[in-house]
Amino acid sequence: PAIEPSPSGKGQGEGALVARQLPSPQRLPKENASVVAIHVYPQRISLTSVRDSQSVIVQAEYADGITRDVTDKATWKLDGNDHVTRKANCFQPKTDGDGKLTVTYDSSSVDVPISVKHAATDPPISFKLDVMPVFMRAGCNAGSCHGSARGKDGFRLSLFGFDPDGDYYRITHEQPERRIDLSIPTECLLIKKATGQVPHSGGSPTKKGDPLYNTLVRWLKAGAPADKGKVPAIDAVEVYPPAALMEVGDTQQLTVRAKYSDGTDRDVTDLAVFLTSNDNAAPITKEGKVTAANRGEAFVMARYEKKTVGVPFIVLPKNLAFKWKEVPANNYVDDLVDAKLRRLRIQPSELCTDSEFIRRVSLDVCGILPTPSDTEKFIADTNPKKREKLIDRLLARKEFVDMWVMKWSELLEMRSSLAVSYKATLLYYNWLQQQIAGNVPIDQMVQKLLGSVGGTFENPATNYYQMEQDRLKIAENVAQVFLGMRIQCAQCHNHPFDRWT
Repeated sequence: PAIEPSPSGKGQGEGALVARQLPSPQRLPKENASVVAIHVYPQRISLTSVRDSQSVIVQAEYADGITRDVTDKATWKLDGNDHVTRKANCFQPKTDGDGKLTVTYDSSSVDVPISVKHAATDPPISFKLDVMPVFMRAGCNAGSCHGSARGKDGFRLSLFGFDPDGDYYRITHEQPERRIDLSIPTECLLIKKATGQVPHSGGSPTKKGDPLYNTLVRWLKAGAPADKGKVPAIDAVEVYPPAALMEVGDTQQLTVRAKYSDGTDRDVTDLAVFLTSNDNAAPITKEGKVTAANRGEAFVMARYEKKTVGVPFIVLPKNLAFKWKEVPANNYVDDLVDAKLRRLRIQPSELCTDSEFIRRVSLDVCGILPTPSDTEKFIADTNPKKREKLIDRLLARKEFVDMWVMKWSELLEMRSSLAVSYKATLLYYNWLQQQIAGNVPIDQMVQKLLGSVGGTFENPATNYYQMEQDRLKIAENVAQVFLGMRIQCAQCHNHPFDRWT
């Protein structure tokens, strides 16, 4: 690890980001900001069946960086294109062919290519592609509902749909002619529970006539068929817009598109589950509309099938006046931090004093407080490079090694036990201390650790496998410590958000 001083005060412990009272925001008239560009999402409309559709959103970007949803204010023009029909911002196929949509707002225009194929083809309903997403959107296969390990109220679904074949069997073969009734589809338990016609602890996730209801009834009327052969897999899920910088009071509608392995795509906005990391700053409705509620930052996510994709949202006070004062950058980390602070409308902290710096950097690097004499000597030093030199001295101290050995020993669960002797643990500790004191690069240290072979006395790194001998636990520990990901969910079922089975 290395810490580099910066004249701007960044990269210097708690001087980089500090909690402080922000001054009362000044106000600027909104007309001071002009539209510099508009963005239309998605950038291409591709329709491949009579049931296909695509919603389009328009985002305006202003000179001050603010973005606004202007979908309902934009002008739409289908240039000689009779291949699609438009209802508000939603496009549906009419006839096969290619065309162009021109979207205009303010003085900016964007052309969106349109491609329509198989406009008269009505594909058969698919359990995996059409019905399974209904249970996800309605929340039926969540862990708090029928997706729990034992199900709920006598009905069990796989968590977030990781086992569609098992779900098909449970729906169609458990409680025959009661859970589903192909003779009178609208009177079966599946439909009555979903619409609240009979007592249901999950409420009424759908109602008669809405898209989720229509999909379930269509599947039942078709005979509740299973998918024949392999269905196209989802390659990617895209959420639009890719980012937003909003003012309090504004709203932004999201649109979600799934891309499949057969080259097709599909608008799944009405089937995706929407989440937000910060309800206080940017709450989101189940339809995917984000409201800028309070100053802050949020990661807004859309979950569809096994994929969860998110986009960053920043919310600022309305008409906040802010002028960025350029600050010197010492390295690329400063560049990244400055770019983020600029979007957040926060000026970096001023350079801290020498007494603050020596205290902060001593605690950060070595976990110690400087002595009064060291502090006085540092303050009196007139060398312009004294902060860099102080950091070098701290990195060379034994306390730096001790602190990082302590951090790593916790991550590696270093402890003596009945299975690992005190001597073996001490040798393991000394090995780790030598790696850090010798400035061994982390990748090399990890290679030595995970690739270790031999006895625990001869090669102390092998104690990593002696501390924990359960291969499942070892895999989980390696993933969490060295890859930064938790795979514990895959102990009982396929991971709901990742590729682990």
